[in-house]
Amino acid sequence: MATNLTAEKVKDSFSQLLHIDGGPEATPKTVYSGTGTATALKVGTTNVEVDNIRVDGNTISTTDTNGNLTLSPNGTGAVVMGNVNITGGTITGTSFPGSFTGITLIESTTLATSDAETGLTITENTISADGTDTNIDINITPKGTGEVNVTNIDVLSGKVPFSTITGRAFACFSDITDQTGSVSAGTAVKFGTTEVAGSGITMVTDGTNLTRLTFAAAGTYMVAPNLQLANSDTADHDTTVWLALNGTNIARSATKVTVPKATDGGNTFFQIIFYVTVTAGQYVQVLWLPESVAVTIDHTAAGAIAPAIPSSIIVAERIA
Repeated sequence: MATNLTAEKVKDSFSQLLHIDGGPEATPKTVYSGTGTATALKVGTTNVEVDNIRVDGNTISTTDTNGNLTLSPNGTGAVVMGNVNITGGTITGTSFPGSFTGITLIESTTLATSDAETGLTITENTISADGTDTNIDINITPKGTGEVNVTNIDVLSGKVPFSTITGRAFACFSDITDQTGSVSAGTAVKFGTTEVAGSGITMVTDGTNLTRLTFAAAGTYMVAPNLQLANSDTADHDTTVWLALNGTNIARSATKVTVPKATDGGNTFFQIIFYVTVTAGQYVQVLWLPESVAVTIDHTAAGAIAPAIPSSIIVAERIA
């Protein structure tokens, strides 16, 4: 029948119960508790070992090579640990109601929030809203002046508010004077009036007239000039119109238009849409070459019903 050891009995049995570190090796003694249960107990000066569990200084470990180390609270109690540092292994079936930092890798194919209505799930490379609500937004919000930067984006559906698109550039200019050209050299068309002052595109002087459509940012732009041509002669005359980039003719940009003689109406118009790729600060000019000085770019004042007819109009817009 097992009996509890009194202080005197413990003292008398000390050499049998304890193994002192640094002393001769001893086999753990079998100690009987008050219930008669046999327990292998080994006590050192800095450690206590019971069965496969060892407490050594501030470390709890198992002596079983492949054994688990389990901390189990009683009833509704919890295992409470402060300033925990987990250096290996896995955590399963556990919820984290608080916050944690310093995690460099989470080995899981799925992470989910606990919100039933607006729940969010990350599965492999997909973020999806899977709550019970019919419509759930997914918001990515930077802080302060920070930005959400997405590389190689492919928008499959939805909408992008036009006002939020950056890098847009557009403008419109016209001219309300009669313009004469040369039959021996190209003359730059004037655009002296700003119709729409957009963003990133301006009309700059060439030193004498406003002829240089100038782009603040590199990109590809749509350029669309429109000229109102008049012929005061008794014969038809051709006029050639083309574009130049920073003073150099743009290849394959020329168009020839025939202006009828005065008795056949004496008026026609030229219009073209052209795409040009520029670097920041470059400019485009519209040049024209009539075969007769009788051909002009003609402005007409406003009438009783119709508005004025500018001698030239040009619109430009960034497309890429």
